[in-house]
Amino acid sequence: MHIKEESIDDLLHKTYQYILEHGEKVTPTRGANQEVRNCVLTLLNPRSRVSLSEVRSRVISCVGEFLWYLSNSDSIDFIEYYIKDYRDRINFNEETTDPVPGAYGPRIFGQPSQFEHIVKLLENSYSSRRAVIALYSKTDLTGNDTRDIPCTCTLQFFIRDNKLHLTCYMRSNDAALGLVHDIFSFTLFQELMLARLISTYPNLELGEYTHIVGSLHIYDDSLPQIHHYLTKEGWQYHASMTPINPIVLEDSLKKLLEIEYDLRVNKNCDVSQLDLLTDPIFKEMAIILFAYFFIKFEETNISGLQALETKCSSLPIKAFINKRIQNLLSKAI
Repeated sequence: MHIKEESIDDLLHKTYQYILEHGEKVTPTRGANQEVRNCVLTLLNPRSRVSLSEVRSRVISCVGEFLWYLSNSDSIDFIEYYIKDYRDRINFNEETTDPVPGAYGPRIFGQPSQFEHIVKLLENSYSSRRAVIALYSKTDLTGNDTRDIPCTCTLQFFIRDNKLHLTCYMRSNDAALGLVHDIFSFTLFQELMLARLISTYPNLELGEYTHIVGSLHIYDDSLPQIHHYLTKEGWQYHASMTPINPIVLEDSLKKLLEIEYDLRVNKNCDVSQLDLLTDPIFKEMAIILFAYFFIKFEETNISGLQALETKCSSLPIKAFINKRIQNLLSKAI
């Protein structure tokens, strides 16, 4: 099975339909599901990574997880701030403060950084087939701690025909929950790699993102929301996030991570910090972080959300914030 679509919503729609029509019933340790094997999904426009759907849009947790990776963190407290049931998903009890064993950040960006090595590799070898980040390791198979084994095996970057493509290989993927998050973060890794390589290859463009999965499945308890997505919401508009500006990448990324820490750890909600971000995509991620703070701690701050909405430049983020505003307004009536 190979599905190719321009947007994340079109890709999800076709994928869910295929799983429901062709999936086999499987009952592994984590619960009954419908599974299809050896699936290939291609997102032709990797910037169309944010779902505009009511039930599929997980932009807060997607941004939180992406920044968790970039921070090179394996802290359960960090990711739990954005995904409150993450502890349950990886079988951590309430008292556990252990590092998350399968955290992708240290595996990708920990020293020596695989990501940085691939930047240098592709700078020196345009057509290299060795630009592979390995996430699944031998110790994941042979070790005693099975609480959080990475589902992602490798991320392989290719430069072909002046475009930077990324292919992800996964052993297992929850189509209802993990797929949206994985595509969001991995296409942003693709964007980051492009921004790093553009000084070496000025005409390089963003290519396709391909997602290859051994076991792609929908758990039975996710079926109601999948049916709602397919039957009630229908097809969505195509919308893209803005490209990363390579000129201000380093400063903007550093500032974004500082804002994230200040909000999550210090509970310091200083919206004026947005003016210090010059890269549009990182500014919009910061807007999401501030919006989440309002939603989480200042539930009635409609004016704060409205002010954030005016600062957005891309439709997916505007749509996300506007939906939260409308929800609050309807509750106030």
